[in-house]
Amino acid sequence: MAAQAPYGQETGRAFGKQRSVSHHVTPPSAKARPRFTSILAALTLAAVLGLSACAVRPTSRAPHPYPTVIPTVVDSPLDGRPVPRGAAPQRPLAIIVENHPEARPQWGLSRAARVYESLTEGPITRYLALFGPQDVDRVGPVRSIRTQFLNYVMETGAALAHVGGNEDALDLIPELHVTNLDEFRFPGAYRRIPRPGIAYEHTMFTSTAALRDVADEHGWGEWAAVAHPAWKDDAPLSQRPAAQAVTINFSDPLYRVRWLYRRDTNDYVRELAGRPDVDAGTGTVLRAATVSIMVVPRVEGRTHIHEDTWTYDDVGSGPAWVVEDGVVTPATWHKPSRGARLFFTDRGGAEIAMDRGPQWIEIVPPTVTPVFE
Repeated sequence: MAAQAPYGQETGRAFGKQRSVSHHVTPPSAKARPRFTSILAALTLAAVLGLSACAVRPTSRAPHPYPTVIPTVVDSPLDGRPVPRGAAPQRPLAIIVENHPEARPQWGLSRAARVYESLTEGPITRYLALFGPQDVDRVGPVRSIRTQFLNYVMETGAALAHVGGNEDALDLIPELHVTNLDEFRFPGAYRRIPRPGIAYEHTMFTSTAALRDVADEHGWGEWAAVAHPAWKDDAPLSQRPAAQAVTINFSDPLYRVRWLYRRDTNDYVRELAGRPDVDAGTGTVLRAATVSIMVVPRVEGRTHIHEDTWTYDDVGSGPAWVVEDGVVTPATWHKPSRGARLFFTDRGGAEIAMDRGPQWIEIVPPTVTPVFE
């Protein structure tokens, strides 16, 4: 802005000498000069101010912020692997898959984000397999629900796929407000695929697309964010051991599980009953980025229709181990309530972060002690 004259000072005005008026007549032109000079000064000042007003001034407006970049992929809450952002709020699917020898090799387990394994009846274990937004055309054989799996379904808000169940579990499902995709209620989402020499009960399968269709038709497809552990990157190759093996003898040799560490890929491949545990659909050996083992007390009982059943005390805390990066970490498992997230802490009380990738949770009774080599 152009400089202005200080108040009380006129710029460009001529001040003449005082003259005597006695015996002298001042010419008219001389009388008008002071007034004319004042007018000229005023016009000059106005012009200067006008030009100053028209001058370009720096703006005081804040610059436009850079546009926010929204990532197109996010970490899956189930296993930490990247999934499309738009698919992240999709309700997970929890499918009960059996582990009877006649059901092997199972279909779809290599595509699961998270798998829980637990003894169900006698020496037999069973799986609760959780799937995120990925499509798997064939999963199974699908079998009945047991009570020890319901709390893990609740914490993820998953829709539960199963073929009936023990009465105590079936009674709890509506009480706990679990989204129920029981084959007895939605048979169109399941299909029988018989095999020669295989009993009928081991031939029921489903697909994630068929289950999602049912969920979407009933308005059960969307879900809020799922609570999840902290995810971490793999340990550097230089910090990984050459080998590691973890053995879990659930009962008899048909249910003996081994997890064998692979240094180059920083994961564990699974053996069952002395052989590689293979997905029939993909032909690949089941693998895990992290294997968590939790010791959970259980009590044997009978349902009101006299079925044998086990009740697991899986609300609270107890001993555990977290196996990842070729290292076993003694831990404590915590589940404060039925719907609360299961998590693991080290001996210092800090929560243990998990490697991104397939998560396996092995639930063992106090009579089973894992062996680490």
